[in-house]
Amino acid sequence: MPTTPNTPTTMGIFFLTRGGSAIVYAQLLTYLKTPSQLFCYGMTIALVFISNSERVRSTELPSATQDERSIAPSLLEMLRSPLPHPNPPLNKGREPESPLIGGSWGGKSTSNEAIFYLSVGTAVDDKERASSRDNPMTQIAQVITPIPPVEIPTLLVPIILPALLPPRSAIFPIDSILTPLIPAPNNTPAVPSTNAPRDPRFIIAPQALDPNAVDPFSTQFILNGNRVSHLTTTVAVTRFEIGNFRNTDLSFDVYKLVGAKSVQSVTADRVVRVNSQVESTGIRSVTQHQDIAVSVAQPQTLLGFRQQISLDANCLDGSGRICTYLPGIKIDESVLDAQKLQPTGVNITSQFGDVISPASIAAIREPGFQGGANGQNFGIDLNLPAVGVVAPPPGAPPPVLTGERQEKYRAEVAVNYTRMNQHFATNGKESTLGRTIRSINYINGDRNQLANALTNAIGQILPEFQPSIAPGETGARIVVNPNLFRAANALRLPDNSLTVYQAGTGSAPSFGKDPRVPPGANHQALWLGMSPVVEREFIRDYRYITLREPRIVAAGGGEGGSVPIAVNLNNFGFNAGGLQNAYGQGYVTVFNRDVARVDTETIRQRTDYYPHISFTGANLTENSLWRYYTGAIVNVGFQPKTTSNLKAYIGTDYAIVNPAGLSFNVGGISYLNPDPEYYTQLFATATQSIQLGSNPRNSLVLGLNANYIVDGVITIQSLPIRSAQSFVNAGIALNFGDISVGGTQYFGNMLSESVDNKTVINIGWKVTDRLKVGGFVSVFDRNISTNPVGANLSYDLDPNSDSAIYLGWNAAEIDFRRTLGSTANVYKDNTISVSIRYGF
Repeated sequence: MPTTPNTPTTMGIFFLTRGGSAIVYAQLLTYLKTPSQLFCYGMTIALVFISNSERVRSTELPSATQDERSIAPSLLEMLRSPLPHPNPPLNKGREPESPLIGGSWGGKSTSNEAIFYLSVGTAVDDKERASSRDNPMTQIAQVITPIPPVEIPTLLVPIILPALLPPRSAIFPIDSILTPLIPAPNNTPAVPSTNAPRDPRFIIAPQALDPNAVDPFSTQFILNGNRVSHLTTTVAVTRFEIGNFRNTDLSFDVYKLVGAKSVQSVTADRVVRVNSQVESTGIRSVTQHQDIAVSVAQPQTLLGFRQQISLDANCLDGSGRICTYLPGIKIDESVLDAQKLQPTGVNITSQFGDVISPASIAAIREPGFQGGANGQNFGIDLNLPAVGVVAPPPGAPPPVLTGERQEKYRAEVAVNYTRMNQHFATNGKESTLGRTIRSINYINGDRNQLANALTNAIGQILPEFQPSIAPGETGARIVVNPNLFRAANALRLPDNSLTVYQAGTGSAPSFGKDPRVPPGANHQALWLGMSPVVEREFIRDYRYITLREPRIVAAGGGEGGSVPIAVNLNNFGFNAGGLQNAYGQGYVTVFNRDVARVDTETIRQRTDYYPHISFTGANLTENSLWRYYTGAIVNVGFQPKTTSNLKAYIGTDYAIVNPAGLSFNVGGISYLNPDPEYYTQLFATATQSIQLGSNPRNSLVLGLNANYIVDGVITIQSLPIRSAQSFVNAGIALNFGDISVGGTQYFGNMLSESVDNKTVINIGWKVTDRLKVGGFVSVFDRNISTNPVGANLSYDLDPNSDSAIYLGWNAAEIDFRRTLGSTANVYKDNTISVSIRYGF
């Protein structure tokens, strides 16, 4: 929606329904585990400045449960450290001023309402056209659409329905059927010559419209989370985060308009039609691999030893030569695993009974253990650095444990080419809208290339939707109901998904009971696309970090003819005393090594895209929205390594905004074969805004929000994994002009597996129309993973070109003492995020 230039920016927590879940937005910074962002709906405290004409998407903070047998019992709590994922106000649409074309349509606005009217009927002259613009009472029919007063900065505002404000100008510049339309580019007369052949199908033949005369509100549609219209140019969005919790995570999304046109006509049955086409292309990054690891380091003292033994004597053949009576076994120290301190290779240097050369005999007789000479190597030489752990002395304090968390991402590239065809028709009593979107998508590195290629092919051959409408009546006045377009963009579309095909129809009456309020509208659509499904594996591993060089604690041994050595080889036993001219070597060295043992538990995630089909509908009025949806994510079986579950779902939600300041929404969605991304949940939200005094910019806002997650837990190696938590919270905000102060309180233990008790205070300041700053502090937080403090800044680089920059910082902590004991540490980190949106 367009942004009114002088309208103060609304900032703060607000509640709305998105993707079938209740989401709470806060004012300065949004936390999440991942962009992914695929991800489930949970309560997030965010501090994001939003304009009163924008919709903000939320990212969610994943959750975890406890595995008593794991090294870090609440691994999943630690694996979900909240990280900032800002979604600044960077998606503002362009809205050029549309000129008034002709006399019997037009628009005007007052401080509280906007009037839009069109007519199709008898011809009027220039004086009548001028009069009709200046005096709306001369119109036969008109729709008065309330425009809410200028919104005030708030931390909590009522539920925001999609595109509540109608466009400021008429949607289509359709004039009286007998008056000129837009002059042709070659400046030929707009009225066709009477000698020209006339198409009997049309009263006014199809003519292309000037793009600047068509409001982008009428051609705007949602594509892969972005709003695209015929006035979209090239938009580039890039974002990166840095911090110890993750490697540098860089993501981007670039989309460009490659063609657009709108053609208007009036058919012989007196139906006004406007057909619009928009073509765009895009490239974006998608996360394909993600490792989330928690490591706990514990100081230990390892016990190791080296044992060296050899035995030779006269050969059994009576030749008088010297043979070895032990196999030659030597641990290859060159391939010793330096992290696990374990041998990975053994060399067999000789066999039982091999003849020993005189040079080797002489070397073996030297003091100390000798294996031979001139390449011969006899005897057993075992070097084992870690065979046990030395127990601490009695009364020693417990060891200090040190934990840390790491995230690693690897992204791939997805490209798309999209065509949108839209058919608008009105007969004076009702209007219809048919919209068909076709897109071809390719995801590099995805394992479901064949299934996705078939999905793309099916999307190109499915039919285009063009609804029917009854003929119009002579002299009817045409009024465009903005709710028709709002309903089309209010559909619930799958989150984090790629559209392949979307086709739907909607209808709306032109006049309602109250001539000042546009009547409601509806829209239903079939959606086909590709949605991400995450596969996980759980990995446990360990390593040693040497803190000190090994120190010898005991050593001994000897050699000679009297060394007692007993041998049992393949059930053949003997000892040195039974051999002639026997000579043995036997040495043992015992040593200790101070190390830190690091145990690591890793969730390794692989994301691939699966075919997804959905049916969705929306019934919308000026202050309410009811949505219903059903569908399924399907594995067609081309990739046997991927999941075979059919993820079918059904859901609905309802939201209403009361003029008295009360807003609420309720809803739920249920999944077959749920997982941490697609799960059953019930949600409800309510807010109440109270004006303080006569200044409308001073207000008190109260809010209550609850989200109950029924399932969504999967178990891997006895470890339950979930990515979202239930929650119940309440919020309050005080708004004084451009400054807002508020807080949110979470109530733990009210729902199972819910967010624990915490209290967050935030503040925001709109410094100028282009600069906003804010911050937050957690004054109380019992969760293992916390964000104690944070701040952000957003600046509109060029509002006219849809360009802005967002900077965010927050501190993050993981309290390992909650799961590992009082001697564990609190892991701290600072995360910095930068988002830049630039419109060319």
